Amino acid sequence: MKKSVVLLSVLALTAPLALAVPASASTTATVTSATVAKQHTYTIVSSNFFKKAKTVHTKDAKPVVYKAAIAADRPTMTLTSKGKLRAGTTYKVTKQAKLKLSAKKTQTYSYVKGQGWVVASKLTAGKFKPADGVTAKAKTYTILTVNTLKKAKTVHTKDAKPVVYKAAIAADRPTMTLTAKGHLKAGTTYKVTKQVKLQNANKKTQAFSYVKGQGWVLKSALTNGQFKNAD
Repeated sequence: MKKSVVLLSVLALTAPLALAVPASASTTATVTSATVAKQHTYTIVSSNFFKKAKTVHTKDAKPVVYKAAIAADRPTMTLTSKGKLRAGTTYKVTKQAKLKLSAKKTQTYSYVKGQGWVVASKLTAGKFKPADGVTAKAKTYTILTVNTLKKAKTVHTKDAKPVVYKAAIAADRPTMTLTAKGHLKAGTTYKVTKQVKLQNANKKTQAFSYVKGQGWVLKSALTNGQFKNAD
């Protein structure tokens, strides 16, 4: 009897869950297609419809989006990766499903309106704000070395959006004060023209790269070469 009840509730979801309608080409909240299609079938433990769509947003990462197909004769959902959400973007969630991944593990997925299914833990409640993750707090470092590149170096960002800093260099001593001012875009190619090695008050050293037209970024947050969709 319990199985029948679960089947009935699951079948009611079939139409809206089985197919994710792509967003309009003019919207900024489209799915990017940098994901290799992988398919997994899970048992549906429970499902939940929201009377009012919930507002959520992505931060630095770009969560994988899945399209779903629900079996007609049993409570299972097959998820196939179809791309990724954009980082730093606001979306609407209309429903959720808890799926059984293994004998001891379950995972909740949220249906992002117009996109597809996304692991719920990858989404943050509320609207995205450009300043999310950035605190405009100035920090002063001692400059150990400075290197101006003869030829600009090509680098790119991946899923994360590294923090960008503006710098002020003291006129009478070798110090640089960095103040956060925003983020680079995820999945984007940039040019680096110089680098510095800095030391903080705790004697810890960090290397920063100057991204042309943007500002200073932690060197370890950048990857060499041009960005490719399959990154």
